[in-house]
Amino acid sequence: MSTSVYRNLKDWLTKYQAEKISREEFRELRQEINNHSDEELFPVLLDSWNSWDNNECLSSEDAQSLLLRIRQEMNIKPVPGIRKLAWRQIAAAVAFLLMGSLSVYFYVDNREITQLADRVMEVKVGKGERVSITLPDGTAVKLNSESVLSYKQDFGKKDRRVSLSGEGYFDVQKDVQKKFVVNTEFMDIEVTGTSFNVYAYSDKDILEMALVQGSVTVSSVCPPFEKIHVVPNEKVIYDKRTGLMKKIITSNILETAWVSKELVFRSESIDNVLKRVGRKYGVSFEIEDSSLVKETYTGVFDKEEIEEVMRILKIHYGFDYKIKGEVIQLFVTNK
Repeated sequence: MSTSVYRNLKDWLTKYQAEKISREEFRELRQEINNHSDEELFPVLLDSWNSWDNNECLSSEDAQSLLLRIRQEMNIKPVPGIRKLAWRQIAAAVAFLLMGSLSVYFYVDNREITQLADRVMEVKVGKGERVSITLPDGTAVKLNSESVLSYKQDFGKKDRRVSLSGEGYFDVQKDVQKKFVVNTEFMDIEVTGTSFNVYAYSDKDILEMALVQGSVTVSSVCPPFEKIHVVPNEKVIYDKRTGLMKKIITSNILETAWVSKELVFRSESIDNVLKRVGRKYGVSFEIEDSSLVKETYTGVFDKEEIEEVMRILKIHYGFDYKIKGEVIQLFVTNK
């Protein structure tokens, strides 16, 4: 590492700690962390730490352990050519600074990444976006549009617990010693190693958990505190209005289609169709009275642009429409 790079790294770390780092400096910081080995980063980390007004001394052993954890969380491997950093790499690269009560906010590729005051990592997915992440234990998670996933910075040390609002597909790394728990507003999902989809948007009356493989236990967190064991191709549906859960058989095609960016509809009302189309394409709909449209819709959208989707729906439902940016106005006529 050259003297100039060393000085820049130390300067950027100091600015970051003081919440005075610019967006461009932050990009440079994460790029340098990505490009250098632990051995190269260790002296900079130690030097920076000792130059701050800290009450605690960072020992060499602690720094080495900290750098090892950073590399594990960032999952960085040498890749020829241009490297594209995931949000987890960005968040982990700066999380090691042990900011105490410091809160930091960044916007990267339309994703809001937040290190909260109580050391909780949070990912917010924008409208019309999808995000794939890997948790520190190796669990792969795909998050759908307008979803929020959060977990403690020490995830995996004592337990493996995340909170979800929205929709996520989890491929859980097996660990029989530490169960993986997904907390939602009204139900918890507990597993050791499995694949499943959770649908838990706060503005919807229904929550769902569809199991692809493995086994899970779903528990409601409100009276009557039901608990249901689920096997593959079964789905649990929780009704917020009644507080009751039920288990049904499913093929998982509909529940997991969004993961491969497909929209699959099976005899669905126009309200449900518009909600799901809006979520995928990042648009909203204005319609005077959807009750005028009685027909249900069955079909699949894969790689179609929004204009093609609307043309197909227009033919099926018989409405006219006008696209104004991210808002689509529907004009229903009696058929």
